Amino acid sequence: MKQHSLLAYIHPTNLQQLERVSQAITLKKGETLFRQEEIAHSIYFVREGTLKILKTSSMGQEKIFSLYQGGQFVALSTLFNPPHRYPATAMAVEETIVVKVPREALEAGILSTELATREWFKQLNRRLEGVQQLLTDQVFIDAKERFRKWLQRFATAHMSSSDDVFVKIPVTKQEIADLLSIRRETFSRLLGELKEEGLCEVKGKTFKINRQWLSGEE
Repeated sequence: MKQHSLLAYIHPTNLQQLERVSQAITLKKGETLFRQEEIAHSIYFVREGTLKILKTSSMGQEKIFSLYQGGQFVALSTLFNPPHRYPATAMAVEETIVVKVPREALEAGILSTELATREWFKQLNRRLEGVQQLLTDQVFIDAKERFRKWLQRFATAHMSSSDDVFVKIPVTKQEIADLLSIRRETFSRLLGELKEEGLCEVKGKTFKINRQWLSGEE
């Protein structure tokens, strides 16, 4: 976690304190990290693996909202936001290692220098813009384009000059459909069409994706 670019702006004294009070936790597949409406005493940094974020409605319906992978902070929306409750539930999709960071210690670090405050709030704004873009995409672009943009996130580290990109995505087709806000049947038809067009083929959890289509070059 200490290599994360945002931590470089925190005052060294506060950074040393964060290192002392933070601890690594290993989650088994299916294990819950925190639950919706619990008090957020901690922020988490994903070191390895994948977390899925689940929202539960007042009627008890549960839906996957987003995924977090290595290198990302989880639950940043609780920072400086009383009563500091987790807005959703976080669960490990696979064996996942996270770093547990006390929220108050991180808040103190963020306020420790003007540059740290500025950079962290820029990050929080980018998170908000990302959510707004997601909502905009759901209204204005079709399922095929939403799926392509969603795949880009996972394929960035696998991009190459070859014709195809192979990416393992550790969630179910139903969960991907939920993330795209489409029906499971609609997603199945979309995968069939993409396979016929030679753009994307799925075997288990491995996606074979045409590089040009994925990058938007076609």
